[in-house]
Amino acid sequence: MALNHINVTVGTNPTLLLTMPNGVGYVAVQIQNRDTAPVYLGDSAITVASGVNGGQILAPSATVQIWMHGNDSIYAISTAGTTAGAVCLVYSA
Repeated sequence: MALNHINVTVGTNPTLLLTMPNGVGYVAVQIQNRDTAPVYLGDSAITVASGVNGGQILAPSATVQIWMHGNDSIYAISTAGTTAGAVCLVYSA
């Protein structure tokens, strides 16, 4: 297994952060928000509003660990868009 990192610019529409490769078992993924505004994590229907499609808030400078399985995807959205490459993901697969 190799260590992988991805830097993503998150927009005002759901932005794909990562789709875990097919056949991968459960993998811990670290996601850090290096922007000055929060981003919201969830599926492809994510919004910045509260309610049924509201995402998990990832505050500026915060890091969260999630577990993903092969073919799982995670998305993010921002109210104003982030700076280039502001969301960083690190995982081993």
